[in-house]
Amino acid sequence: MALLLLQPPGTRGAQCPIPAIENGQLISAQNFTWGSPATLRCQPGFVPLGAASTVRCTPGGRWYPRVPSCVPGQCPHPPPVEFADPQPRREFPVGSTVSYSCRLGFSPVPGVSPTISCLQNFTWSSVPRLCQKVQCPSPVIPHGREASPRRASYTFGQQLEFQCEPGFALRGSERVQCLAEGMWRPPVPYCDRVCDPPPKIAGGQHSALGVKQFPYGFEVKYSCAEGLSLIGDESIYCTSQDGDRLAWSGAAPECRLIRCPKPVVERARMTPQTFTFPYGLLLHFSCDEGFRLHGAAQSQCLADGTWGPPLPTCQPVLCPEPRVLYGRLRNPLGGERWYQSNETVTFECLPGYQLPDNARMPLGDAGTATCLPDGSWTPLPKCVKEDDADVCQEVHYIKSTFECGVPVEELKSLLEIQKLFLEIKKLQAELEN
Repeated sequence: MALLLLQPPGTRGAQCPIPAIENGQLISAQNFTWGSPATLRCQPGFVPLGAASTVRCTPGGRWYPRVPSCVPGQCPHPPPVEFADPQPRREFPVGSTVSYSCRLGFSPVPGVSPTISCLQNFTWSSVPRLCQKVQCPSPVIPHGREASPRRASYTFGQQLEFQCEPGFALRGSERVQCLAEGMWRPPVPYCDRVCDPPPKIAGGQHSALGVKQFPYGFEVKYSCAEGLSLIGDESIYCTSQDGDRLAWSGAAPECRLIRCPKPVVERARMTPQTFTFPYGLLLHFSCDEGFRLHGAAQSQCLADGTWGPPLPTCQPVLCPEPRVLYGRLRNPLGGERWYQSNETVTFECLPGYQLPDNARMPLGDAGTATCLPDGSWTPLPKCVKEDDADVCQEVHYIKSTFECGVPVEELKSLLEIQKLFLEIKKLQAELEN
C-alpha cells in the first residue's frame, strides 16, 4: 500500500495516506483528513473482504480499522433448470461458468447451450429451456393397433398396449415402454396370421381347450362323449386357404348316435343276440345244418349306418355227383351234377359185377348213398366180380367175427373151415376152366 507524506501529527488539517487498493478505492468526502470517514468501493465483480467496508482517519495518520481489500464476488447457487442438474461445485466466482446435464429420460434441446455464467452483478446469465423429454419412434404394427388412442408423439416413460385384428395373434409382449435411450422395451410386437378358435361340437370336445392362439399348421383333434360316434374327420389343422388369412382345413366332425338296420340272414345264427345295433357293433354269423356260409363270418356297424363287410348268406350244402367203380347211377336226374343235403341216389353194378351179399342193401342188386349236411356222401356201395362175391362175403364174415370178440380157440376152428371153403372154391374154378 503506497502512503502519501502528511503533516506532523496533531497539525491542523492532517491527512491519512490514500491507500492503493487492488480492484477498488477509498472514497472520502473530506479529502482523507483527520477524523474523516472513507468508504471502500470495489470495482464491478468485486466485494470488500470482511464485514467492515468503512474506515476512519485517526490523529496518528492511520486508518482504523485496517483498510479492507476487494476480492472477486460470488454468485449464489445456480438456479434450478427443469429436467436438468448443474455440475457440482461449491464456489461460483464472477466470470465462472456452470454447465447443466439433462436427467435420465431427457435430451438437450437442439441449438441451446447448456452453460450459464456468473455476471459482475453477481447474477447468472439467463437460463433457457435446456432439456426435453426423450421421444421414441411411433410404433407401426401391420394388422394391429394401440389399445388406447394414437398419440402425436411418444416420450420417455410412456407405456403402450397393442391389439391385433381378428385372424391375427400378437407375437411378443402386448405392453412396451419408452426408455431413456429412445427405444421401446420390450421390442414392439407384431401381428402374425392365425386361425380363429376351432369350432365346438355338440356331444364332444377338441384337444385345444385353453389354447388362445392357433398358428399355421396347428392341429386339433376331436372326440365324442361315451355312446356317441364321431362322423367326419377326426382332426383339422390351420392352413392357408384365402391368401392373407388362415382357415381350418375342413369342417368340424359331428357326434351322433349311430344305428344300423337289423341284419336279416336266412338260415343263419347271429351272435351276440341283441335288439339294437349301434355303431361299432361286431356280429358273428354261422349257418344252420345243411347250409354253408358265403361271405364274411363277421360284419360291423359302420359310421354311415351300413354293415361292413356286407352281410353273408347261407347257401344249401351240395354234394358232388358220386362215382362207384364198376357201377352207375340208376335213373339219373337229367345230368344233375350236384345234390342237396339228405338227397339219396341209387347205384347198380355193371354187367359181370354184383354187390356183396353182406352189403345189406335194401334194394337187392342195387345200392344207395345219401348226401350228408357236410357235403359228403354216406359210404358208397362197391361192385365186385360175380366170382369174388362169396370170397368177399367170407372175408366180411371173418372181420365181423373179430369185432364181436369170439374166443381164440373157436376162432381157429372157424378159420380152418374158411380155409377149406376157399380151397374148394379154388378147385371148382379150376375144373370149370
